[in-house]
Amino acid sequence: MATLRSLLAEGEIQLRQAGIDSSQSDAEWLMAELCSRRRAELALHWEEPLASDQTEHWKRLLSLRCDRIPLQRILGTAHFCGLPLAVDGPVLIPRPETEQLVELIVKRFRDRPPRSILDLGTGSGACILVLGKAFPTATLTASDISPEALALARRNGNRCQMGKRIHFICCNWFSTLRGRWDLIIANPPYLTDDEWLSAEPEVRDHEPKGALLGGGRDGADALRTILRGAPKHLTDGGLLALEMGMAQGPTLLAIGRQMGFACEVCQDLSGRERFFLAQRAANSGSVACGRRSVRSPAARSRRRERNRRS
Repeated sequence: MATLRSLLAEGEIQLRQAGIDSSQSDAEWLMAELCSRRRAELALHWEEPLASDQTEHWKRLLSLRCDRIPLQRILGTAHFCGLPLAVDGPVLIPRPETEQLVELIVKRFRDRPPRSILDLGTGSGACILVLGKAFPTATLTASDISPEALALARRNGNRCQMGKRIHFICCNWFSTLRGRWDLIIANPPYLTDDEWLSAEPEVRDHEPKGALLGGGRDGADALRTILRGAPKHLTDGGLLALEMGMAQGPTLLAIGRQMGFACEVCQDLSGRERFFLAQRAANSGSVACGRRSVRSPAARSRRRERNRRS
C-alpha cells in the first residue's frame, strides 16, 4: 500500500514534468486537502498508508493540476493577507501583488484611519475584507458588475464575520454609485490583448477574461474610466488606489495631474511599477460626513458670491 511520502514524491515529479514551477508546494497543498490535514502536519505522517480510494482521488487531483487548473480553483480557497477566501465563482484569484497594495494602503492610513472605504470591482471581496479588519470603524462598500461575484463576496464576508458591515452594490464602476469615500481601491482589468495571450495557462484558460482585459490598445481603458470618475466620489483629501500594468503609469500620471490630483506610482516587491495612488486636494470645498458630503461654510460663501455676481 502506498504511503503519504511515496505518493507525494511521485506527485511532485508529475507536476514538475507538467511544467509547474511550484511543484513541491502544490503537491503538498493537494496532499493536505486529500488527508484533511494542515500542510505543516504532513511530515508527521510520512509513513501513513493511504487507502485505495484515497490513492484514486490523489490521481484525480494531480490530473487537474497537470491540466494547469489553478491550485486555488481545485481547493476552492485562496489565502489573501491571512484570510481564507472562497474562489469557486467567476472571480479573479487574489494575487500577491494585490496583497502588497492593501498593505501599502494600511501603512498610509495608520495614523489617520479612513472613515469610509469603497472597493470597486470587489470580486471575491478580498480587499474590502482585509481593509475592514484593519480599520474596524470604517463604513464599507463593495461593488461589482457581476451578481455572482457579489454573492461570493457576501459569502466570504459572512465567513469572516464582516458581512453585515459591508454594503454590496451591483454596478459598473461608478455608474450608479452615490456618495463620497475617504478611500477608493480597485484592482481593475489592465492586461492588453497580447499580454493575455502570452499569460500562463492558469490565467489565460481558467480565469475570467473580463476581469483581465483592460480595453484599448494599452489595456488602460478601465483604469482611465475609474480615474476620471473618482473626483465626484472622493472626500477632500481622499485617496484613490489602483493596481495597474507596469507600462501604464505615465498615462495615469498625466491624467491624474491634469485633474488636480497629487499622484504617485509605487513599485511592487519585484521592482515593477504596479500601483497608482491619486489623492484629492484637502481643500476642494467639501467636508466628509459619513458616506455623505456637505459643503463647508467657506465653500458655500464662495458659491453665494458667484451666484450674486452672475
